[in-house]
Amino acid sequence: MEESGLETTTKRGNRPFIWLEMRTVMISLCILATGLGISLVVILSMKNQKDPQQLALENLCLTKDCVKAAARLMDAMNTKVDPCDNFYDFACGSWKRLNPIPEDSSSYSTFEQLRNQLQSLLKDLLESEISDEENISIQKAKILYSSCMNKSLLEDRDLSPLRIFLDELGGWPVVDINWNESNFNLYSLMSKLRLYNNNIFVYMWVSTDEKNSSTNIIQIDQGDLGMPSADYFTSKEHEDKLNAYKKFAENVAITLGATSSEAEKQIEEAIKLEIQIANITEPSEGRRDYETMYKKFTIEELTNKLPEFDWLKYLTETFSAANITLTTEQPVVVYALDFLTNLVQILKVTPKKTLANYLVWRIIMNRVNNLPKKYRDMKKDYHERIFGQQSETPRWRECATFVADNLGNAIGRLFIANYFDEEAKKSAKEMIHNIREAFNELLHEVEWMDSSTIEVAQEKANAIVERIGYPPYILNDTVLTNMYYHVDYQADFYFENVLTTIRWNAMINLKQLGQPVDNEEWLTPPAVVNAFYSSTKNEILFPAGILQPPFYSKGYPKFMNYGGIGMVIGHEITHGFDDKGRQYDKDGNLKQWWDDVVIERFKNQTQCMIEQYGNYLVPEANMNLNGIITQGENIADNGGLKQAFRAYEHWKKKTGGKEQTLPGLSSYTPEQMFFLNFAHVWCGSMRREAAINRIQTNHHSPGRFRVIGPLQNSPEFSQVFNCKQGSYMNPEQKCTVW
Repeated sequence: MEESGLETTTKRGNRPFIWLEMRTVMISLCILATGLGISLVVILSMKNQKDPQQLALENLCLTKDCVKAAARLMDAMNTKVDPCDNFYDFACGSWKRLNPIPEDSSSYSTFEQLRNQLQSLLKDLLESEISDEENISIQKAKILYSSCMNKSLLEDRDLSPLRIFLDELGGWPVVDINWNESNFNLYSLMSKLRLYNNNIFVYMWVSTDEKNSSTNIIQIDQGDLGMPSADYFTSKEHEDKLNAYKKFAENVAITLGATSSEAEKQIEEAIKLEIQIANITEPSEGRRDYETMYKKFTIEELTNKLPEFDWLKYLTETFSAANITLTTEQPVVVYALDFLTNLVQILKVTPKKTLANYLVWRIIMNRVNNLPKKYRDMKKDYHERIFGQQSETPRWRECATFVADNLGNAIGRLFIANYFDEEAKKSAKEMIHNIREAFNELLHEVEWMDSSTIEVAQEKANAIVERIGYPPYILNDTVLTNMYYHVDYQADFYFENVLTTIRWNAMINLKQLGQPVDNEEWLTPPAVVNAFYSSTKNEILFPAGILQPPFYSKGYPKFMNYGGIGMVIGHEITHGFDDKGRQYDKDGNLKQWWDDVVIERFKNQTQCMIEQYGNYLVPEANMNLNGIITQGENIADNGGLKQAFRAYEHWKKKTGGKEQTLPGLSSYTPEQMFFLNFAHVWCGSMRREAAINRIQTNHHSPGRFRVIGPLQNSPEFSQVFNCKQGSYMNPEQKCTVW
């Protein structure tokens, strides 16, 4: 369940932190004053019975996390707004004023605050002194981070590492007057770039065969583009973004030695090629039926289908780097046959110089981040126009993110040892059990699905594997050492360290070919603020990074935990039954296990939600949401909230659970607090550029509508807040899938 993609942001200004601290202190002082008052009453009255004030105090949750949560919730709220008029504005109406978007970020939210806090912890761990007693993989993570942080050496080395790398690739025609097209081979260059995890023209990787979830297979899809959306290349309304992208490329070329005229001319031709590719790129809206997209061929069959491209040469050269030999009988799965059919025609008629200029530009574009600041500054205008980001991300954050993304289990081992509460695993496991039971109960209330399909769906729900916190194998020194055995870093060679890391990741992926699927391998390292569902493994995963406030605390009342991590758990379970997940059986195989009538009914139910979300206007962009590309996440949000609330209600009945309230919020019922914490998780704001980019590329709705959408569809919410039918938060028409 990814809230907004992995965007890095800087620390906020001091004022919001100070205000939160002040509010926390104020609440604590009020509690202290109340306690003193009670003591005085007791002394004066000399009674054995409890005073009403004392009873009131005992009903307050006064753990450190509860006091902080109360301050956080109250700071964000705008109680002048009627919760039935707009619950997001009620729960989050003051959040933006107290939490301005940092200059180096395109958006800011409660979710991103938690990510920032986590990154600060990782920074402290990575900057701690290297000890010989530490696992060698942890030492490597610290060396990689240190090399990234050595800004003076980065400046001293200037462009020399990049120039050496360009020579390895065969040069960049726009800056190399000696470049000779007779030495150019498209397949060799594409292979070299793939070995640095660049998927240009075609996206090729090794992963689980979606129709046989026990085996790995080569998979091929349409490649990615230099900008986040094909629309940025093809729509006139985004012409400023395209021009900024061109200028970025031209400036890099000129810096590396091209003349202004040649840079403008040759980059223009390269971008024209990319515009052609953007025009044939299949939009996300048409890529949701995986059964239709899945096409299995042998390499020989694919070559016969698309003879203009030498698939055997490209694949053989790529896999030979991993010491894997391919034959023409090697099976591959293709997901974008129409795109590839059009692509090979474009490549066939494009001059070699243009192909080389474009391919090399794309890898240089990604490596600018690893150069001195004056070169990184060349992307400033481009980033500002695409994302609204106004300044560079702090160096330490860039470095910590890179290490965490690539040596995640090494730094995760440190994070677990220093910051993770093992009790969170036990609590999360119990909540998963309760929420799965709630899902199964709600499943039997679904009216559009026949009883036999409901039974099979329940089998799938019960078969979902749960993974919580961290994989046990990272605590094994031998396993952790072997995990990063093949990467070695030198403190003075950051650019080369980056290339080593990227190439190693590519090798790890390619070497999965011919190996059975490892069902014990986790999808993510532990120090991550996110949650996941895998359709081919039928598993849900909650890393240690998300088992923190505001999602979870062992010191919280249950309404906070169920409204926080509980909704996330339900969200991930529901992904197994959204428009993508429902296409996979309980063993993770792409297989039709619903009959056509049930599928048609499901589509009717989802169409309601598509139209509902498609009618939401995103104020920052003055554009409507795309209800089609967000439907899977919207289905999961709606189902997750419903299951979490049902599970919470069941917990109360089973335990007779009378819960303590949060200080300053005692006028709200536990049920109302459930919905308040749910909404608070999604408080945030975006710049206009980020909002446009999100609408066009992100499968998640913005936070405002992750709150409003599910609550408008929730009869329980309207009952809890006494919202009149026909009010904004209680519309007559409600959409429901699960």
